[in-house]
Amino acid sequence: METKPARKSICSDPRFLIMSVGAAAVIIVAALLETRLPRGSWQRISLAVVQAATTTAIILIPLRRMRRLDEMQQRIQLEALALAFYGTAVLGAGYGFLESAGLPHIDWGASIWPVMIGLWALGLLIASRRYR
Repeated sequence: METKPARKSICSDPRFLIMSVGAAAVIIVAALLETRLPRGSWQRISLAVVQAATTTAIILIPLRRMRRLDEMQQRIQLEALALAFYGTAVLGAGYGFLESAGLPHIDWGASIWPVMIGLWALGLLIASRRYR
């Protein structure tokens, strides 16, 4: 019986990496341009929509690619996403209690996505090692 060669991780695909870097550049340029415009102006709102659309595309591209992974890779991704989901919930709720106790406020709107990505990467590392 012939076995299929293992597919690369979604994130190691050069096309995805190029798209991600390009999307990051679009988001950064839009954010820099935004700061020069008055709050509530149609131009600033338009740049925010560009940032949101770019972020949405970069989030949905790996989702589409995950459907093409084999069962083991899908399981690894599921475990990594579960760690990111639950870990972010625990960190957010836990820090909420710490804020009530007097620690400084954190703007979770700006922090949530990097936290989720970091936990997802950690989950991938853990799950990949488990299934070697």
